[in-house]
Amino acid sequence: MNRKILIGMIVFLLITNIGSIIFFSKISSDASGGNLLMDLSGSVAQIGDESISENEWIDILKKRYGKDVLKQMIDKKVVEQLADKHGVAVSEEELTREIELYQWMVGAGADAHEHPDIQAMDDKQLKEEIEHAILLEELITKDVIIKEDDLRKYYQENQHLYDLKPLYQISQIIVKTEEKAKHVLEELENGSSFSTLARERSIDEFSGPSGGAMGWVDTSSNYVEPAYFDVITELEKGEWSGPIQTEDGYGIVLLHDMKPGNQYEFDEVKSQIRRQLAIQQMDTTFEPEQLWKELDVKWEYD
Repeated sequence: MNRKILIGMIVFLLITNIGSIIFFSKISSDASGGNLLMDLSGSVAQIGDESISENEWIDILKKRYGKDVLKQMIDKKVVEQLADKHGVAVSEEELTREIELYQWMVGAGADAHEHPDIQAMDDKQLKEEIEHAILLEELITKDVIIKEDDLRKYYQENQHLYDLKPLYQISQIIVKTEEKAKHVLEELENGSSFSTLARERSIDEFSGPSGGAMGWVDTSSNYVEPAYFDVITELEKGEWSGPIQTEDGYGIVLLHDMKPGNQYEFDEVKSQIRRQLAIQQMDTTFEPEQLWKELDVKWEYD
C-alpha cells in the first residue's frame, strides 16, 4: 500500500462527479431557464418524427447511474457528519501540504498518463476531493495506534517522498519538422490558441487531443522530453518556447504555472504517515459504506 491510495480515492470521486453532472444536468438547465427544444416540443431530443421525452431520459439515467451516484452522495454526507461527531478536521495548512504532495506525486511519475482526468481538475474540485479523502482516511484509522518510532522510521526510509523538486505545469505541441514548428510559432504570435493548435497539429497521441496539456511535471517525470527542462526553467508564466528537438520531431512548450520545490520535516507529515501505516495494518479492504452503521442511513436501495 502507498500514497496511490489517495489518488485512487480521488479518481473514484471524480468518476462519481461526472455521473452526478450528467444525472443532474436537468436541474442546472432548469435553473438557467431551460432549453429551447424543451420549451418548443416538451422533449429533450427530436429525431425526425420521433422524440425522446424528459421522463424517458431521466428514467434511463436513474437506472444506469442512480444507485452509484446516490451512494456516493450518502458517503460524502456520512463522512461530513461523522467528522463533526468525532471532532475530525483538516486544517488549511495540512490541506495545502497534501495538495502539494499529491501534485508532486502525480507529476513525478506515470500517474499523469494513467489518470489524465485528475490533472484536468480545477483547484476547487481538487481541494474538495482531497479534503474528503483525508477525512475518510482519518475516520477509517481513528482507532489504529502506530508507535512514534515506526512513524520516524518510515520518514527516514522515505525522505525522498518529502523532498519535492520544482513542479511545472506545461502544454506541448509536437510536429515532425523544424519548419512546421516555426509555422506553428508564427500562428501563435498572430494570436492563435495554443490548445487549438495542439489539437489540430500535434502528433503526440497523449497530449494532442487534450489541447497539449501535460499537467504538472518535474525533472524526474518519465514521459516528458528531458530537453524541455533546459528551456522551461527560463520561461515566464504564459510564455512558450522556440522549437526543441525531440525523439519524435520538434516540440513547442507553453509554461502555464510553476511551484518551487519544498522539503517537509517529520512533524509536518507525521499525521499523513500515521494514516498510511494504519491503513496498511488493516486486515480487510475498507468500504465507506461500513461507516453507515454509525448513523441512521435509509435509502431507496435498502
